[in-house]
Amino acid sequence: MLTTHSASQVKRGLEAISRTSNGDDLRLEPTDTQVRDGLPTDSGGDGNNGRTGSSFRMTGKVPWRGLAGQPVGSLDALLSVEISLDVLTGCLTSNFRWSVTLGPEVSSKIRDYRPRLPNWQWAPVAELVRATVTATAPTTCYAAERLLHVIGRIAVWADRSGLPRDPATWLQMETIDAFILSGCGATKDSTVLTYKTWLRRARNALLWVQQGEAPSVRLSSSRTPQPPYEPYEVARLRDWVNHLPGQDRLDGLALMTLGAGCGLLPDEVPRIRGSHVRVTSAGVAVLEAGPLSRLVACHSGWGGTLADLVKASGPGFLFLPQREDAATQNLVASWPARHRPHAGLPLLSAQRLRSTWIVGRLSEGISPDAVASAAGMASPADLAVYDHWVPRLSQGGEGPSIT
Repeated sequence: MLTTHSASQVKRGLEAISRTSNGDDLRLEPTDTQVRDGLPTDSGGDGNNGRTGSSFRMTGKVPWRGLAGQPVGSLDALLSVEISLDVLTGCLTSNFRWSVTLGPEVSSKIRDYRPRLPNWQWAPVAELVRATVTATAPTTCYAAERLLHVIGRIAVWADRSGLPRDPATWLQMETIDAFILSGCGATKDSTVLTYKTWLRRARNALLWVQQGEAPSVRLSSSRTPQPPYEPYEVARLRDWVNHLPGQDRLDGLALMTLGAGCGLLPDEVPRIRGSHVRVTSAGVAVLEAGPLSRLVACHSGWGGTLADLVKASGPGFLFLPQREDAATQNLVASWPARHRPHAGLPLLSAQRLRSTWIVGRLSEGISPDAVASAAGMASPADLAVYDHWVPRLSQGGEGPSIT
């Protein structure tokens, strides 16, 4: 039977473990010393309702990454560890808590922040906005004022839209996308893109809390769209995917159908479920507005495949249906990396599939307004970067159609 002395034995064991870990990251503090935030460490045990415990504190580092190309850094942090023992069951429980203290100047800016909004809009979300920025500011590359501005905007927008007053809801990808597509109160496309980037960085800063994983590596890429596939490449890739075994075949078809058939963005593909697809009386497969905040009609060349995918997946995800989480991080990019076609065929790319859909619809003479709206773009002007791939109409005839 375990006794109250077991708590001190546990602490001695943890001290031994900490001595073998990377001392550059964590350092066990002596009892009763002052640790960064001015609080003394506590290594004692005490009895409380049949429980006895031991606690200690360790100074450490929390990783910090700036913008792409900037060096990786770290922040001073404090890890508090409390060990409790239930003397009735003999079970040990460990509780971990990281603390990062903001400087007085940043803290003052967060406390005093007040946007140019009516008080009846700002007051209900003010404290939650400040709390969210306090939690995300230490590990993002943005000044607190920027985070306060954009998180304040999405919080007010979500509140007026009837969404819960909850930072986890504000920073969901679906909420961010809906906020961006609503125009988010910005007058320039560049500002809209900036807001989206800031919100995603804030989400990544808290991702480990929700999913128990570190923030993803920040990658940068050119904003120039990738070229569309040639028609023969689409046909051969489709044939290759159709010969893959089992679930790989369905996943490949889902990626191609949602990209080349519906024009979805790469991070939209993993969110589509069978329950989001409706087949009209005319036989057209339509993606409902739920996860996209817009209606998308699947191209006729892919409608039958989309209907078959819905039958196979039921109400679940069309792409990688075996997962439970709707998180989109790296799912689309990792599939082509694991499934490479035989020699002579290009790799599958969600970006190129989307370009294929956009250029194909413009080549068919569909109005830029309709194409931009279905593609989730803020303005038909965003289609200008695809224009040089759109075939020009020849005299007395029509240009080719890319499907």
